[in-house]
This record gives sequence, structure tokens and C-alpha cells, in this order.
Amino acid sequence: MFLGGALFAQGPAVDENALRAHLAFLADDVLEGRGTGQRGGELAVRYLETQLQVMGLQPANGASYRQTVRLAGIRLDAAGSAVRFESASGVLSPELGTDLVLGAAAAESAVAVDAPLVFVGHGITAQDGSRDDYKGLDVRGKVLVMLVGDRHEGPPMPLCCEPENLYGRWTYKFEEARRRGAAGALLVHTTASAGYGWPVVRNGWVQERFQREGAGHPGAVQGWITEGLAARLFARSGLDFKALAMGADSLAFRPVPLSIRAKGQLASTVRRLEQWNVAGLLPGTDADLRKELVIYSAHWDHFGKGADGAIYAGAVDNGTGCAAVLALAQALAHRPLKRSVMFFFPCAEEQGLLGASAYVAAPLWPLDRTVLNVNLESLNVVGPTRDIGLLGSKEPRLRALCEQAAAAAGLVITPAKADPAGLCFRSDHFPFMKAGVPALSPGFSLDGGWDYLGDKAAAQAKAADFLNHYHRPTDRYDPAWNLAGLLQQVRFALELGRLAGTVPNAR
Repeated sequence: MFLGGALFAQGPAVDENALRAHLAFLADDVLEGRGTGQRGGELAVRYLETQLQVMGLQPANGASYRQTVRLAGIRLDAAGSAVRFESASGVLSPELGTDLVLGAAAAESAVAVDAPLVFVGHGITAQDGSRDDYKGLDVRGKVLVMLVGDRHEGPPMPLCCEPENLYGRWTYKFEEARRRGAAGALLVHTTASAGYGWPVVRNGWVQERFQREGAGHPGAVQGWITEGLAARLFARSGLDFKALAMGADSLAFRPVPLSIRAKGQLASTVRRLEQWNVAGLLPGTDADLRKELVIYSAHWDHFGKGADGAIYAGAVDNGTGCAAVLALAQALAHRPLKRSVMFFFPCAEEQGLLGASAYVAAPLWPLDRTVLNVNLESLNVVGPTRDIGLLGSKEPRLRALCEQAAAAAGLVITPAKADPAGLCFRSDHFPFMKAGVPALSPGFSLDGGWDYLGDKAAAQAKAADFLNHYHRPTDRYDPAWNLAGLLQQVRFALELGRLAGTVPNAR
């Protein structure tokens, strides 16, 4: 879609002091973790729209900087909820939060559970017919036990951002269970397959969860179980979980019914609410090209204040991205591009890319005249690198522009690698990709493995340590952070936007 062109003349440098100030404020306890449906989230929205207004950007939604996204919030009442597993050998009553997490699959205050379990391996049905873990089994009225990820026999795992990687994502697995009319779905957690530890799962489910209004799977349950609980459940059925999990890697795998039944009830508090995407517009300077758009995006939400009062500040995820987009807006406001530019802050990314998906369903600018989305997510606070990773569209002419932008920023593109954790599908560029808009998330910190300058081993260890803070209250801003690497990423995004916002034929 991109035809390339000369690099746009240099504009004003990105202001590190302003970027650091935005980051420090957005991650401050006064915003209480920018939670969806919480006061701190409303403060974040007000801050972002005020900053866009101060920079002189136009509201992107008529007279408003906000786009309303209607959500349903579901909070499990643990005291009024219990699920047990009955078999011929007795009853197993696991502990919520320790052994499993559960929730209603739709915005319902009460859901009864009484269904047999069946193991469906990875729970994948490939659209091209190359794989079917269900093998025609009717799973209506059954609770599915599924493995996270997508390991299989045959060719090696594909490189990142291939469609096959999507099948490993938990969102896909729940959606497939819904399509098949299952009574529920339980995902077996391992750190290796999920890409994060059990505390990340637990923290995300003991709080209020959100979905777009009208979505969900009525009458069904969904959740995660630990590998230990899975082993105990399979043993109650006289089965070896690890052996069956290994067998699920085979394309010849067939579902395995368990002689065990889930029984119980879930009680939940349900509310309807409005959240907001925030968007400001910088009109282009060319009479024709200004009808087309480049979008810079970064989700503003994190997990807010937990039930125990802990604040999930979300400094790296995604205070860094929001601060970067604000810094880009400040830089480009001084020198607009030929094409128009939107600075876009989606809501509820942590709840399943809900804000970006809502935008794509009702865009503020026609998608067929949107030439690129550059999404900034969980950026580098460790130090400068020689390279930058790219997650997203692989269109050759777009990647050629990325090479030019990287060279202008003094970087090279990190070679593509396998993506078993489905990183490419875990950030807000993905809804744009699905809608046919070229979209990238450059420098996503969970991608790791960058070629750091200086003491490379020490820097990589520091970067890997982020996973110990990911989606936890300890993801907090540190004034001692070296933002040189983050500034490299912002410089790359700036140059890529200039190229996409300037070349004559971008789509």
C-alpha cells in the first residue's frame, strides 16, 4: 500500500522533559492506575483531552475529543460463587484465585454450572482446514478444557504476526467455544504457553472484567485453571494430563471426554457504563492528501485500584505509550504533514482491545482513507539499542518505509522470530490490521531480546525483569529510568509517520 519516497525534512526534536513529565503524571497514584470504569480512568481521559486542546489539535469527533464506548462490567461475587468437580472417585472443590479463576461469559448476575468436561487440546479449528482439534465433536452443553498457545507437529512455529499465531490466544479460544455453543471454557495456564505467570491471570480476574455491551456468551462460564488443578482433574478420570497435553500437539489429536462434571453457580455484580476513546486531529496541509489519515495510538487504561486497595500504576504498560503519543503530537503540531494525523488513545485495551475494536466498528475517519496506524505500547525504559522490533502488518512497501524510518533513527529492524505467545495480537494495532488498515506496534517491550548498547547482558536482564512487574502493582515510574531507548522508538515512529503522511500514493 505504500510506495515509498524521500525522507521528510526534519522537524523539531521530541522534548524528553515533556515526555518524562507526561509519563510521571500518568503513572502517579493520583490517577489510581487509570482503571476502566474507575475515577482514575476518568482523570486520565480528562488529562489527555486537555493536553490535546493545549496543543491546538482539533477534536476528532465533531466538537468532542471523546468517542463513547459502551461497556458492561462484571465482578464475580466470590462469597456467593462456588464450583466443584464431581466424579466416581469423589468431589474436588478447588479454591478460587489459587487453583482457578472463573467468570460469567456474559453480563449476567447468576449463572448455573452443571456440565461434563471434555479436553479439546488446543481448541483450534483452522480456517484453511489444515487443523481441527474438535474432529466434529458436538460440544454443546459441555465445559471445554483447553491448552493455551499453539504447539503442534509439522513445520516450526511461524514467525510473528502470521495468522496461525492468533489461534494460540486465549481470546480466540473463548470465541471458538462460544461459536460452538459450549457451556464453558477453562484454559490450562502455564507460564511458558501464556507468556506470563499465574499472578497475572489471577490479578486480571479477581477484579471487575469488562466487555462491549451486548457481547458475551449467555449462560456460559469461562476462566483459567492451574496446571496442578488440571493434573488432579485428569487423574480423577484415570488420565495422565501431561501425556494428553503432549498428544494434543499432534494434528491427529481427537477430543477426550473426562468422566467428571462441573457443578455450582456463579454470582456476579453487573453494571452498564460508558468509557471513552480520546482523539485529537491535526489537519494535513495538502488539499487532496489531507483527506487521508495517519493514526498514532496508545491505550490509556490499566487495571486501576484493586479490591485490596493496591494501585496498578501501569507506568510501562502503558504510561510510556501515552507519553510518547503526546510527545509526537507536540512535535508534529509545529510542522503538520501533508496528510492529516490523529492522536488516538483507546480505552479498555487490557479488557480485550475493546476501545480500538469499537473505533474500527464506528471509525471517526473512513478506514479506506486511513493509510497507517502506529500503535505505541509498553516502550523501552532500559536504555538505547541498535535495533527496533516490529509487530504488525508485513506489507512489503510498508516494511520498506520502516527500514527508511529506522535508518533515520539510527536503528535496524530486529529480525522476525517465532511468536508462540501471540504478541502480535495483544495490542491495539490488531483491530486495525483485521479491518485492512496497515498497522504496527514498534518496540513492544514484551518482545524483548533487543541489541542494547553498553552492557548488553545487564540491559537484557533488566528488560526481562519487566515480566516480574507486568500487570502488577509494581509497574511504577522510576525517575532514574534511562529514556534514551524510548526516545529512539519515538523518533522511529515520528519518521515513519512523516513518510506515510507525505508520500504521494499511500494506499
